[in-house]
Amino acid sequence: MPNKEYLYYLIKLGKLYYVTESCRHIKRKEISSYEFTNDELVAFPFDTHSIAKQTADGCGGYIVVRNATLEDYISQGERLSEYIGYKEKNIWKLYNVK
Repeated sequence: MPNKEYLYYLIKLGKLYYVTESCRHIKRKEISSYEFTNDELVAFPFDTHSIAKQTADGCGGYIVVRNATLEDYISQGERLSEYIGYKEKNIWKLYNVK
């Protein structure tokens, strides 16, 4: 089963890849913050197309489909976790105020 092909989705905005999103409420306004990196190896791997689409629509990005083994998909998630935990990164933030 580890060698079976596995489909997952990344979100791209220009040359940047989606990493994470946070949401806050300040003075009755919702502020969403989207973080991006230029390193595909640490991008957030979505396993559900509809959630990836919803997130891409929210940040103005588009979906990139990747086909890999389940082991590669798990490795993508592990690299992302280490990247977020370490906090030494080239990050770009996009803010959306509603």
